[in-house]
Amino acid sequence: MPDSPQTPALAPNLYRSTRCGSLRPADIGSTVRLSGWVAAKRDHGGLLFIDLRDPAGPDADLPAPGNAFLRGDHSARMVQLVSHPGHATFETLSRLRLESVVAVTGKVVARPADTVNPKLATGEVEVDVDGLEVLSTSEVLPFPVERDSDVGEEARLTHRYLDMRRGPLIERLAKRARFCQLVRSHLSSRGFLEVQTPVLTVSSPEGARDYLVPSRLYPGEFYALPQAPQQFKQLLMVGGVERYFQIAPCFRDEASRADRSPGEFYQIDLEMAFATQEDVFHEVELLFHLLISSLSTKKAPSPYPRLSYADALARFGTDKPDLRFGLEIVDVTGALGGRTELPMFAEAPGRGNVVRSLLAPGAAERPRSWFDAFGEAAKALGTIGSWLQLPADGSDYKGPLSRKLTADEMGTLVAATGAGHGDAVLTCVGPPPSASVALGQARAVLGRDLGLADPDILAFCWIVDFPMFERNPETGEWDFSHNPFSMPQGGLRALEDNDPGEILAYQYDVVCNGVELSSGAVRNHLPEVMEKAFAIAGYSRDRIERSFPALWNAFHYGAPPHAGIAPGVDRLVMLLSDQPNIREVIAFPLNQMARDLLMGAPAQVTPAQLAELHLQVVPPKKP
Repeated sequence: MPDSPQTPALAPNLYRSTRCGSLRPADIGSTVRLSGWVAAKRDHGGLLFIDLRDPAGPDADLPAPGNAFLRGDHSARMVQLVSHPGHATFETLSRLRLESVVAVTGKVVARPADTVNPKLATGEVEVDVDGLEVLSTSEVLPFPVERDSDVGEEARLTHRYLDMRRGPLIERLAKRARFCQLVRSHLSSRGFLEVQTPVLTVSSPEGARDYLVPSRLYPGEFYALPQAPQQFKQLLMVGGVERYFQIAPCFRDEASRADRSPGEFYQIDLEMAFATQEDVFHEVELLFHLLISSLSTKKAPSPYPRLSYADALARFGTDKPDLRFGLEIVDVTGALGGRTELPMFAEAPGRGNVVRSLLAPGAAERPRSWFDAFGEAAKALGTIGSWLQLPADGSDYKGPLSRKLTADEMGTLVAATGAGHGDAVLTCVGPPPSASVALGQARAVLGRDLGLADPDILAFCWIVDFPMFERNPETGEWDFSHNPFSMPQGGLRALEDNDPGEILAYQYDVVCNGVELSSGAVRNHLPEVMEKAFAIAGYSRDRIERSFPALWNAFHYGAPPHAGIAPGVDRLVMLLSDQPNIREVIAFPLNQMARDLLMGAPAQVTPAQLAELHLQVVPPKKP
């Protein structure tokens, strides 16, 4: 039988003397008082059997991390009750619907040998009910709360409290709680000071859309919910806090993604004074090692490799590469560019284009539609995609390139990628890095289809050397490509002497298994550098002072060099829980349409509330 869980002693309690899942043969003969939900009922020859389920977790002190009570495991939270015909409790229990809440008293007895349930922690005993108090009754359930029942997401979000009773969600919330405990204790031990920054602040012109909060006292003026505590944590560095952290709520009015909850999310926000990016990398890798070793059986090789932004795009077609498998993109511009009669290859170097290729293992016999989809994806990116198929039987090559390249040229392409019989070679011609992006998308598909990524590996890497600026495709003007508060590599001289497109920043992302977990940067702490960087992005000095008055002023009173990062709590817990959807690790998430199906938000407010805030709703114009 399973060992009894190590649960703290209960304080004196009106509703129970012990927990359902704690009963064992040693308790036979004792009288207990239990409380919980009626999880199941069975009528066997006149005897009524009830499965009584505890809530998840002890009353007071948290148990050890592996405790089954906190995990929400139904089998560790359940005991069987038995009631006999003619007893005062029998009729009442017979009429109760599932998920009604009861308190019972009774004697612990041994189950008959042929009814012992080895799958249940309490499977050798049952409680003969003597007293019953109905604490709450249940209506007919909108869906069953058995652990393995299949329930749609809309129903689960609408009745999230019932979803929690099914068990798995509570287990993930328990892991999230343990995650936060580990973060706090570890960072505190490393000299980080936990500071709570404001939730009502000022709207910032950079980043995503703000959530605005109208001021009742100041008509026409608004607070904003912070997209991140970016400016506050930098001000803490100026104020003399050497190491800061916070499990911070952040609010962004943006579309939902599988790996980001719409509206709000949480991040491990940290900042370090007198620090370089390598100092940040060291602290993050220490923290992640603790979290993974404590909460997961997965392996995470370290130290994490560093890839430049340009290198990641060239080799993997993305700045979020999955390094659990190879299939690197190969540049064949030198081998084929300008050395073939095929115009798209021959003219590539002169037009500033590159020729890049990707091995597609076992893809020779894939349907034409698969290759056409690759070609369309390449075309959508402004590049030209084509392919070469190497039949498994060793017959003549197939595909568009087989009709346009000489035997020697095809041999060069095959050798460069390491292709063999049964494989295909995908090629893309266009400007870097676009020529790699379609190949990177195909690489990701191949990785999934062929099962190339080891599910037991967490392959972290740092992406570094991001461009400081990028062209706005609509206006042609320079915009910040990442974080506007980053320090440019080369400082003020680089901003004054170099083309903006050539300037790199001390910006970095930490990526795992193809998912970006966080962005960070060495901050720009010098007002003259800040002024020049923002000038390139079209900000006048007056606009800087108006947009970021606190930072601008603070940097004139002795700001130390500082750097930071903010890994996402939701994404990390999602990764450690093997969940494909971030809503599975959040207690009360919004749905994909940014609606709270449980509480009914967003919702209209009364005219009186609007009048008090000096607001008027203007309906959108009909198209």
